[in-house]
Amino acid sequence: MSARLLSVHMGPGKTDSWGTPRAVYQALDAEFNFSLDPCPLEGSQDGLAALFLPWAGHRVFCNPPYGPQIRRWLERATEAEVAVYLIPARTDTRWFHEIVLPRASEIRFLRGRLRFGDAKAGAPFPSMVVVFRNSPCNPGTVAG
Repeated sequence: MSARLLSVHMGPGKTDSWGTPRAVYQALDAEFNFSLDPCPLEGSQDGLAALFLPWAGHRVFCNPPYGPQIRRWLERATEAEVAVYLIPARTDTRWFHEIVLPRASEIRFLRGRLRFGDAKAGAPFPSMVVVFRNSPCNPGTVAG
């Protein structure tokens, strides 16, 4: 696995450039065989340029920056063959209720708190893996 395929998220403090936990990415890649990571660790400085990459026909892994633009990343899910997101489990947000819950094929809540990059402690929030398949699905399915 290439380091460039490890994605970013909004970490505590001033950075949004912490890598996806390697074991999490490897397990998901083995299951979904990703062909595109629009948020690579060495990605664009503004974090938004990748929003304009074409996703059609791709099997996408996306660990987007966890700031206010997360909704824009989630809105791209229907363009991909499969889009798999590693995102904070923020079930109280509009994007969760308007995009994730009604459109996702699977929602996997991860046990415990992930350690991103070289962090000494777990993240200050729980995480979830959300899978969107470009085919009819059972809205609101929750997988464990």
